[in-house]
Amino acid sequence: MIFEQIENGGDRNLGYLVADEKTRKAAAVDPSYRPEYYIRRAGELDLELACIICTHSHHDHVNGNDHLIEELGLDVVMYRDAEYFYDIEVKDGEIFRLGELKLAVIHTPGHCEDGMCLLAEDKLITGDTLFVGKVGGTATEEEARKEYDSLRRLMELDDGIGVYPGHDFGVKPTSTIGYERNNNPFILQPTFEDFLHLKENWLAYKQQHNIP
Repeated sequence: MIFEQIENGGDRNLGYLVADEKTRKAAAVDPSYRPEYYIRRAGELDLELACIICTHSHHDHVNGNDHLIEELGLDVVMYRDAEYFYDIEVKDGEIFRLGELKLAVIHTPGHCEDGMCLLAEDKLITGDTLFVGKVGGTATEEEARKEYDSLRRLMELDDGIGVYPGHDFGVKPTSTIGYERNNNPFILQPTFEDFLHLKENWLAYKQQHNIP
């Protein structure tokens, strides 16, 4: 597998270029703000951009799609019933094939109803569900409950699985499931009520613990 994390700009957005090393077929994952870079980088690596995959439908993750569609005619892959335009829908538990590379789809609603994570070998692209030491924002208790359940699913993965988020909001741009399980204050909360309380009091918690 070829896997590159790309700094997209915006609000410290991160995107990914993922490819099957054998067939050279590649996907641009959340290619917001710098779509032209994905075209150039794919050319440098002798890759064929085959599709766009977006982890959810928020504007800061899909705003590069139009450029790639206009330039290369790429299909957009999103979770089913996504709010944003897409050509190919995927669902929870499905394996999306990129050449011979298998991308496992994990539905992770909460921050966004159509949010999903992608597991490619030992790397998990988490979108805005899980950041390093933080989690995605939610607006209601119902959304927070869904996110809490989504995060519990992710914590069932092996410790060594790499975590590759949609924003560089943490102290570093990537970590592992084991690191998040042992260090992320939201993951460490023993109950949903504690999780919700931390969300509601996050600014005070950050100041108290000197978290950027």
